[in-house]
Amino acid sequence: MPASQIPVLLAVRDMGPSVSVASAALMEAGAAVSLIRVRSTEHLLDRLMENTPSLLVLELDGEWSVLEGLRTRHPQLPVVVIVAHSTEEMAFALSRLQVEDVWISPLEESSTADRAQAVFERVRRLEETGRNRQSVLLPEIPVAAQSTNVTIAAPKGENEPISPPVMMGDNPGMAEIRDTIEKVSGTDVTVLIRGESGVGKEVVARLLFEHSRRRLKPFVKVNCAAIPNDLLESELFGYEAGAFTGAVRSKPGKFELADHGTLFLDEIAEMHPSLQAKLLHVLQDGKFSRLGAKKDVSVDVRVICATNKLLEERVREGLFREDLLYRINVVTIFLPPLRERRDEIPILTDYLLRKYSAQYGRELHPLGAEVTRRMMGYDWPGNIRELENLCKRFVLVGNETQILRELSGRTVAKVIPTPKEAISGPPQQEKSNAATTPDAASLLEIGRRAAWEAERHAILEMLEATRWNRREASRRLQISYKALLNKIKQMNLEGNAPAESLPPGKMYGK
Repeated sequence: MPASQIPVLLAVRDMGPSVSVASAALMEAGAAVSLIRVRSTEHLLDRLMENTPSLLVLELDGEWSVLEGLRTRHPQLPVVVIVAHSTEEMAFALSRLQVEDVWISPLEESSTADRAQAVFERVRRLEETGRNRQSVLLPEIPVAAQSTNVTIAAPKGENEPISPPVMMGDNPGMAEIRDTIEKVSGTDVTVLIRGESGVGKEVVARLLFEHSRRRLKPFVKVNCAAIPNDLLESELFGYEAGAFTGAVRSKPGKFELADHGTLFLDEIAEMHPSLQAKLLHVLQDGKFSRLGAKKDVSVDVRVICATNKLLEERVREGLFREDLLYRINVVTIFLPPLRERRDEIPILTDYLLRKYSAQYGRELHPLGAEVTRRMMGYDWPGNIRELENLCKRFVLVGNETQILRELSGRTVAKVIPTPKEAISGPPQQEKSNAATTPDAASLLEIGRRAAWEAERHAILEMLEATRWNRREASRRLQISYKALLNKIKQMNLEGNAPAESLPPGKMYGK
């Protein structure tokens, strides 16, 4: 057998027409094919014990017992399955069992040859690197003194960067997320990461990438909210020379740059509906055309999406395609906010202080007990990003009093009175306390409250004037529709809306 050939076992149920198509495609890709007819799970396992191939192509008839038994005995063996039809339930089961690819019979010669070639490239890379196909578990590393059963990054050399501690919480929610990452990292299924802004969605995306078979290929990130809609299409799919004014030369898009790697689409909810249709086509067929091109480009890209919006609500508003939601929502990872994973705060703080002390050349000073207590009791609406900024300021300024004042001021700012409370004014006793306590609101904070109350009152008046027609209210107030919805939620105005003005199932603030 030539050195370039890969030993492949083609295990089938019946000697049907798909067998010859699969054999031809595998041999064209560079395989030395051995063909057997599978009589039972034990028969297949016995055959694999005699001589384990580099790749198994297995024909299934809907029974997962063969593949489940195989994974018990050969968890590292790359497997391609051939099935007669595909369903969402089947796709989930196959992703859990970590198959390389799924071929739907009857097989078509040209497409099967392309898919076989793509699988072989991945198998060759695995053999070249000698890496374990199942090495998707997060590293177990000694824990910090302030928390038990918590994994953080191992200490680096003096001149090496400090690795961030990720997904280290020992609460049930974080354990479930780690389990999901372990199960889906080795597959190519599309993953949707949900969570508030600043909770670490990109960290999860990079974990999925770094523990996948594509880790030696590119990881390309696109922030859909940061690029204008009219430019996002050319950014994703590229363009040909002359496609529009100023296009003097061809440019590949992010999909081409991420070929055989991973594309991370952050803030997917902000993508314009007209562009969502083209994205759906790429996800389904793996093909697209550059702007101004006359032929399609084929790519092999694993797509990971993230959003801090409720996509189901945007579907009801007509801002997001329902079929695209189903397509990207194969596996969902919901990342809870920092206030629901408070056990991570001390470890994240320790990491961030060490990171920025090294980055800015400052001496490392730990935070005092009172600051730590306030931080553990704070709700962190900005999540990890807010915590990072606070640690950065402490490293630069080194003043615990300022940090305490910031945390106290933010706590006051969260309990802003509603307009009814503002009309009657706060209780007299509270006024007296505000004048004598060191945490009293500053003149700047008083101004912010007044502006907030005035804005809330103006929005409520406009909503009532337009009978809670939010689009008309946003037009008259000269702000975007999305900004108005956000303000309605932030200012707790939905309780003033008549019931008939709320869409079915609408719940703000959830």
